[in-house]
Amino acid sequence: MKFPSIFRLPGYQRFEIQPRYYDPIKEDLEKRTNRIRQELKNESNGGKAESIREAYKARRGSNRSADLFQFLMILIVGVSIGGYLMYGANVYFALLLLIPLYIILRRRKK
Repeated sequence: MKFPSIFRLPGYQRFEIQPRYYDPIKEDLEKRTNRIRQELKNESNGGKAESIREAYKARRGSNRSADLFQFLMILIVGVSIGGYLMYGANVYFALLLLIPLYIILRRRKK
């Protein structure tokens, strides 16, 4: 037996999910075209695929500027924290003077 109440309680809600449209023919066609493209690419490379080590070396060599940028950012953060602990807030003013110098040097490099 239910007692009358001033407050309205939430009712029972049924979980309902709408499935997305799935086309197995389209998915099979995409898989086959990707496989054929990969085979054609391998044939143009002399019939052999690149090894994982060669691919890693090629990727690693092209990313030197990002490594240098990460090193510089770590260095700047370390110097700013260490300088703040040693000299106070004056270190941040010195770093603000170095930012335009960095921008000028980057633009000359390009």
